[in-house]
Amino acid sequence: MTALILANTQRTIGWVIASIVLVGMGTYILFSFRIGKREVGSEIDLAPNRVPHADDDELETRFLDRNLAWSLVTLTIVSLILPLYWLMEPARQDNAARDWVSRFETRGARNFEEACVSCHGPGGTGGVASYTITGVDGGFVAQVEWKAPALTTVLSRFDESEVRNILNYGRPGTPMPAWGLPGGGPFTTQQVHQLVVYLRSIQLTPEEAADQILGGLRPGVRKIVRSADPGLLDSADVDAAIDAWLAGAADPSSPDYLAYGELLFNNPAAQGANACARCHTPGFSYGASDAEATADLMAEWPGLVEAGVLTGYQPGTGHVGPSLKGIETHFPTAGGQEGFVSTGSEIGTGYGNARSGTGGMPGFGGRIDELKVIGTVDRSRILTPEQIAAIVAYERSL
Repeated sequence: MTALILANTQRTIGWVIASIVLVGMGTYILFSFRIGKREVGSEIDLAPNRVPHADDDELETRFLDRNLAWSLVTLTIVSLILPLYWLMEPARQDNAARDWVSRFETRGARNFEEACVSCHGPGGTGGVASYTITGVDGGFVAQVEWKAPALTTVLSRFDESEVRNILNYGRPGTPMPAWGLPGGGPFTTQQVHQLVVYLRSIQLTPEEAADQILGGLRPGVRKIVRSADPGLLDSADVDAAIDAWLAGAADPSSPDYLAYGELLFNNPAAQGANACARCHTPGFSYGASDAEATADLMAEWPGLVEAGVLTGYQPGTGHVGPSLKGIETHFPTAGGQEGFVSTGSEIGTGYGNARSGTGGMPGFGGRIDELKVIGTVDRSRILTPEQIAAIVAYERSL
């Protein structure tokens, strides 16, 4: 706010000075024109080079004193304006930069409305995209409703260069097309950058992100506690039982620990944006979220089975991302795998046993480092270290 006030004050001073200069120039031109008009017809008598000038005594007293006085006034004005400009210039630059960020956000919002909202929903809160699945020969297999993930934590899972890469080249094997010119899309580099700037403005706060994760777990836990106690009907009692189960299951020694990791692995919140199953379980993104839902999907689209795209509910066997069966061969220790799930992959950087990162694996520990951009952007820790440890324990049990 202080920077904004200083910038506005400087702008006002600038307009006042400009107005004084313009009025002065106009007055000078007007009087010069009027004086010139009176001289018409008497140029010989009144020509400046024919009029006697002041003598030396007058030049060295009245004329000199007047010119020195005006020089002093000018010097005083300059002495006041330059420090004032020096003090206010950083605020002006900051305000101008923020103005450009605001413009980019507005333009990015228009780009998002044009290209993204039909799948990812208003404000990037998640949606559904109709998608045609084809076989290896290009033949029709199924027409499914693909869950388009929410983008309200995307900058906590990926850094901005990875997000630009996804926008430029899309996600092969998903409804996400290439939007940037490098990948054959319609958006220029600047338009892609504007989209990223807009995404900064819709990120959840850390508290909101944590609530989103827990909110996605509760429906699954509700089924567990209701199954264990069918007589549990009062909503307050159910909520208390859910809270107690979550608190107990988070303990690695609990018999429910792997079930807790499985719920986190399959978290449906935000259209599965923060779930591992989204990339690692076949069909999860278009409805194969459990054995019953998978069976219904295969019955509706027999071509999925015939083409070998979906042959049953097989958690962690690979979809857009690789299979997690036998993950111990790539990560001999659980701690190494937990570190990778937390930070994600980086393009060209190896992980596990001699694998090279593509930048496609998000970091679920959150990009909580300071983002050096103008303006503000919320970056959250998506999963706690304890939650990541539970997921890894579940994955290593597959």
